[in-house]
Amino acid sequence: MPPFGKVLVANRGEIAVRVMKAIKEMGMKAVAVYSEADKYALHVKYADEAYYIGPPPALESYLNIQAIIDAAEKAHADAVHPGYGFLSENADFAEAVVKAGLTWIGPPVDAMRAIKSKLDGKRIAKQAGVPISPGSDGPVDSLDEALKLAEKIGYPIMVKAAFGGGGTGITRVDNPDQLVEVWERNKRLAYQAFGKADLYIEKAAVNPRHIEFQLIGDRYGNYVVAWERECTIQRRNQKLIEEAPSPALKMEERERMFEPIIKFGQIIHYYTLGTFETVFSDTTREFYFLELNKRLQVEHPITEMIFRIDLVKLQINIAAGEHLPFTQEELNKRVRGHAIEYRINAEDPLNDFTGSSGFITYYKEPTGPGVRVDSGVTLGSYVPPFYDSLISKLIVYGENRAYAIQAGIRALNDYKIGGVRTTIELYKWISQEEDFQKGKFSTAYIAEKREQFLKFLKTKEQMKAALAATLYQRGLLKKITTTSTSVQTQSQTKRSNWKTYGLMQQSSYRVMW
Repeated sequence: MPPFGKVLVANRGEIAVRVMKAIKEMGMKAVAVYSEADKYALHVKYADEAYYIGPPPALESYLNIQAIIDAAEKAHADAVHPGYGFLSENADFAEAVVKAGLTWIGPPVDAMRAIKSKLDGKRIAKQAGVPISPGSDGPVDSLDEALKLAEKIGYPIMVKAAFGGGGTGITRVDNPDQLVEVWERNKRLAYQAFGKADLYIEKAAVNPRHIEFQLIGDRYGNYVVAWERECTIQRRNQKLIEEAPSPALKMEERERMFEPIIKFGQIIHYYTLGTFETVFSDTTREFYFLELNKRLQVEHPITEMIFRIDLVKLQINIAAGEHLPFTQEELNKRVRGHAIEYRINAEDPLNDFTGSSGFITYYKEPTGPGVRVDSGVTLGSYVPPFYDSLISKLIVYGENRAYAIQAGIRALNDYKIGGVRTTIELYKWISQEEDFQKGKFSTAYIAEKREQFLKFLKTKEQMKAALAATLYQRGLLKKITTTSTSVQTQSQTKRSNWKTYGLMQQSSYRVMW
């Protein structure tokens, strides 16, 4: 029997579709919510029911708690799944869901309030025995206070949104002038994305790895850690490529983290899924706590691939009161192979990763062994400028890292998207780059390799332009030839101009992938 009858997914895009697939496979009905900008979005079409919640700005729609609760009540939903981002880590939203008589598919409200900000997480991590970076103990109230603290702990520092996630509102600062420049901007970004503008400061680790651990717990005090995910390839503190397991860790280093992570969960009586994020030094072989994400992670599919489990279904079953179906020892025995996730963002790497909005004019997903695509778009979809640029995720699997990379190269070559700029061409270059293939990289990888990948991408653009011009000229010549001989061939079967039109259409940069 299904755990619930109907589940509302309080999100949009690829994660809404991903969660709805699990809901439907479990025999339940999926309910979508949408803003004006998402009226014709894929997640709206895929759902069994869909409810309008407001204008395009997130503060008036996907961050509007009352509008989402009203939609859940209209739909007669039994539970709410928040996805990631938006309100997924908002304790007020979780409490509103519970007060409305619905099941919250996430951590208990008390545990969420115990770590309502990243600063709370740092305090509990220290109690659990996890090393933390020096920095502010609470929100920094003013720029003057920030400047004094930065001088005390020393540059470089990280300015972070206390209630943030996904890299939004995070900036590395190397000097006082830069701190003055970014302070108000980051407060504004934090408020727009999360509804709260609090910022804090901590000492920046220089060129570390970003490694996160998947904590899973049930209501009855049972915990496991589904190993780690390597999330080091980033731009502007937002992840681009993730893989599992990390190519940097030895088994004893991995297992060393299990006990403090589980202790962290026990301290706050945490259950369901949680992601324990750290920075890791290749030099000292030490981990330093960043935050605990109280939600399903964007990159959860790579964990699913190597453990052969469905984290969304597991999350739903735990919310319904079921026990964990395995122990740590049993989970460890399930590990097979290597998985990599490429975040397909509607961005232009040639233009400092500027977002690209518009209609999808061509769309063809890769298929074949070891390939999975979690997408929020299809042919004809509109990519709005109001939200995160992630439109899909390409996940590949191989019996080892080398095979996974080869599967990734093949799948990236097969993935065709027209109408918006994407990060696919960048990932083709990265996947074949020597340091990436050797697993030798830090969070500075994109910055360090910038000149090399820009040269590659510019060359590709020039080739596309030349091909487009050739196709365009070919189409015109055929049209001229057809026109000049039309009188002579009136008695013969007329040649269709559709082929010529098609060639001219292909010359559009929107289709030249």
